[in-house]
Amino acid sequence: MVNDKKEFLTSVAIDLFARKGFTVTTIRDIANAAKVNVALIYYYFKDKEDILFHIIERSTKNLTVILKEIQFAETDPFECLKKMIIRQVLYSSQSWKETKVINIDADHLHGRHKSDCKRLQREVYDIYMSQLQRMKDTGLLGDIDPVVVNFTIFGMISWFYRWYTEGKSLTEENVAKEMVKVLEHGILKRD
Repeated sequence: MVNDKKEFLTSVAIDLFARKGFTVTTIRDIANAAKVNVALIYYYFKDKEDILFHIIERSTKNLTVILKEIQFAETDPFECLKKMIIRQVLYSSQSWKETKVINIDADHLHGRHKSDCKRLQREVYDIYMSQLQRMKDTGLLGDIDPVVVNFTIFGMISWFYRWYTEGKSLTEENVAKEMVKVLEHGILKRD
C-alpha cells in the first residue's frame, strides 16, 4: 500500500515534469494533480529533488537489470550489443516521459543525489563498456576508441525521444535496428 501511493505520486510527478519541466513544477502542483494533501508528498519525499532522484534511480535500476539479463543470456559479443541497444531504445520509448525527465532534468540534482545519479549512470556505461571490450578482445571492434563508441550509443539512444513520433513510418524497433546498422557499418572491422 505504501509503495502504491509512492509510485502513484511518482507517476504524477513524471507526467508534470515531462510536460511542464522540473523547475516550473511545484510540490503543490503534484499534490493538486494527484488530488492529495501536500503533506502526503512530504511523507514519501524530502523535497522535489528527492522525487526527481527517485524517478532517475528507479528507471536506471530497471534498465541495468534489463541490460545485465541480455549480457548473461547472449554469448556472441556483437549480437549481445545489438540486443542491448534495441532493448534500451524500446525501454526508452515505452518510458519516454522518464527518459525526457532524466535527460533534461538530471542536472538539477545536488550533493548526494548528484553523486548517486552519476554512480547509477556509470553502471549503465560500464555494462556497455564491458560489452565493447568483449568485442575488442574477440577482434570484432575496428580501430576506434570504445569510449567514443559508448558515448555514441548513449547519444543515439538518449535523444531518441526528442525526434521520434509514434505512428509514423518507423516503429521503435525499426529505429533501434537502424541505430545498430549505423554502429555496425561504422565500427566493425572490414576484410
